[in-house]
Amino acid sequence: MKLSTPIELEYSRKNLLALLSYGGNPDQSPYTHKQISEWCERFWNKYNDVDVSEEIEKVMPILADVETQWDLYLANTYSSSQLQELDFETVRLPVEWFKDWSAEANA
Repeated sequence: MKLSTPIELEYSRKNLLALLSYGGNPDQSPYTHKQISEWCERFWNKYNDVDVSEEIEKVMPILADVETQWDLYLANTYSSSQLQELDFETVRLPVEWFKDWSAEANA
């Protein structure tokens, strides 16, 4: 799968919350769910094997879940032939998931 144009935001809890809000309102978002998932994966990869602040440690499971659920959604929603022809930039995860992740990040 070809990578999207990267989201050029610093890896922080504040920016994660902003992206989750965009994910929950995809019609007003400048980013696709695919871009948000890829940003979460890069954020997680950057801090996975290092000591991080408590604020970053708290969002690490959310970052992993966003990326994992993206992959699972694709695998469970589309056939292999559909995936070969699919424009992934048009795929939208359920917006409730973004609202749940946002609530978890704010807990």
